[in-house]
Amino acid sequence: MSNLDYRLKEFLPASGHPALILDTSAGLSLGALPGLEDFPHAARAFSPRVDGLVCSPGQLRRLGSRTRADSALLVRADWSNTLRGADFPLPPQTAHYLPLLTAQDALELGASAVVVSFFLGYEEHIDGACQKNIVQLALTGHALGIPLLVEVCPEGPGILLPGKAVELGTSYALESGADVVIVPYPGEESLANIAAMLSVPWLLKPSAPQNFAAEWQKAASLGAAGVWLSHTGLDSLDSIRTTLGGKVG
Repeated sequence: MSNLDYRLKEFLPASGHPALILDTSAGLSLGALPGLEDFPHAARAFSPRVDGLVCSPGQLRRLGSRTRADSALLVRADWSNTLRGADFPLPPQTAHYLPLLTAQDALELGASAVVVSFFLGYEEHIDGACQKNIVQLALTGHALGIPLLVEVCPEGPGILLPGKAVELGTSYALESGADVVIVPYPGEESLANIAAMLSVPWLLKPSAPQNFAAEWQKAASLGAAGVWLSHTGLDSLDSIRTTLGGKVG
């Protein structure tokens, strides 16, 4: 088994056990998140209940030693201000995107994988910077044996057909070298198209916690490897874990 395959298995369990990945890295753009203000304490509570915990580089550095009961640690390797809405204290006037880490940096932090976003619907230089970063991380990551997860984010003002945008973003992520793709729920027809397209594991990002059960039923039937949960779904963590057949806290 290669190093890359070994690390994938750290957060993508064997067939029949859907993965649950919790992304707590949005604080990079938004500041302290509700329920995560004391991150090391919160991580100790969440870690045994998920298969993978996505951290910012700073968050990961604050975590101590792990046990076998803890989740794999994945690191967010890019930054964008696009998460900031109109209610943010300083709403963004222009979208910005910056790579933060190399694959070597992620290894030195002790991460099991690297996570980046593929933004769609913004100015062309944003899309281009995302794709360039993904290709570079895929090339160097494969050489070092560290997986790359790409989250498709069709959230820009230029998106007119969200489902088709997710299909397009997924195809770009796959062609750019992603080892795992995070797919926001795009509707049944687009989800079926995406599942037929993908040759790597993929994770469903539910449109909202209350829609999870119906969306997961469809994704599971199409071969999804698990679920990607953002920090906004923390209150639903245990119910989602139960639906997936795993332990709760």
